[in-house]
Amino acid sequence: MPVILLAIFIDLVGFGIIVPLLPFLTLTYGADTFTGTALISVYAFAAFAIGPIWGRISDRIGRKPTLAITFLGAALAYLMLALSSSLLMVFVARAISGAMTGNIGVVMAVMADLTDEENRGKAMGRIGGAFGLGFAFGPGIGGYLSGLGGDNIIFLPAIVACGLSLFAMILTAIYVPETNPSSLEETATALDPKADAPSNGWRDIILAPSRISLFVMFVVTAVAQSISFSIAPFWMEEVLSWGPVDVGLILMGVGVLVFFFQVWLIGPLFKAIGEIRSLQFCAVFHVIGCLVLIFGPEEPITAAISFPLVLGALSVSYPALNSLLSRRTDRRIQGAALGLSNGVSSLGRIAGPLAAGQLFSAQSPGAPFMIVSVIGVAIFAWAWFEHFRRPYRRAPAPPE
Repeated sequence: MPVILLAIFIDLVGFGIIVPLLPFLTLTYGADTFTGTALISVYAFAAFAIGPIWGRISDRIGRKPTLAITFLGAALAYLMLALSSSLLMVFVARAISGAMTGNIGVVMAVMADLTDEENRGKAMGRIGGAFGLGFAFGPGIGGYLSGLGGDNIIFLPAIVACGLSLFAMILTAIYVPETNPSSLEETATALDPKADAPSNGWRDIILAPSRISLFVMFVVTAVAQSISFSIAPFWMEEVLSWGPVDVGLILMGVGVLVFFFQVWLIGPLFKAIGEIRSLQFCAVFHVIGCLVLIFGPEEPITAAISFPLVLGALSVSYPALNSLLSRRTDRRIQGAALGLSNGVSSLGRIAGPLAAGQLFSAQSPGAPFMIVSVIGVAIFAWAWFEHFRRPYRRAPAPPE
């Protein structure tokens, strides 16, 4: 577990290095805010189209080779971004990078392989902690490196990101053990000839009564996350006149907060009140953060209060929903289900930035956060409804 978390942390540092530079990169090509958010949506569309396939591949050929391939693909995407000479090349590089983001679903499956149900939420929180720490280091490094390359703000950060993804691939290839229980189906069939393997068709995975509302919530929460994260740099540049270094520093601060929350608080929180109640609890803080951003003064203190509240509270949703999904899915198709959760989340990441970019340009910098606050109310209502439903009873595991 520590090695796989280190690998994903290193990969996420590379991702975080690039994120705060994208708005300024698109502006160098004469593009507007909508085009900048479209760049994020292209990444998300590729993740939606290709990401779920990685989970299914990991169920068949193993988690380890699948992870190594995606890290290598990410390195090549960063190299292309470093060498880009047109906005089209930037879009293509981000699409390739998005296609490789299926490694998140595979890492989720690894954690599901390694943990029992009682500790599943804690394991998912540790992945969130790796995300938070990666974003804590990444944006700050990216902002610093952007000032060392002269007029080309992306070359040096993208080369460093490329090197980090290659390092993550090497770590995976050498140290990560194979965790996929690929022999379970054959063992179950041998012991019980009537035992059927669970269907791993996309339709059957999504439309199972115990899982369909979860997949809807993956999309809904991803809309809120993507709006908040994609608009944050534009809001800071427009309202506070901040540059890449300032944006990188505040995102680094948010990343540190998310890291500590995910690693040390999510596990005890899930054990104390459960994933459903945790979603309700954090939705309240997420809405408060949005209201501060919308109605507060256009000052740095507003950003310092609101963005940690919004992004920190929203960071709970992904480990909570994935923990619930893993509990409600046969372990023989964990990779397919968790890869699919990452893929359908990308639907929200496609729509969210595009809608946010349009509202930002046509209305006001705070307008996109009205959508985010409404989604917070929806998360609270869904969690309240789920809490009073008859709890889902997981089918017994196949005989060993």
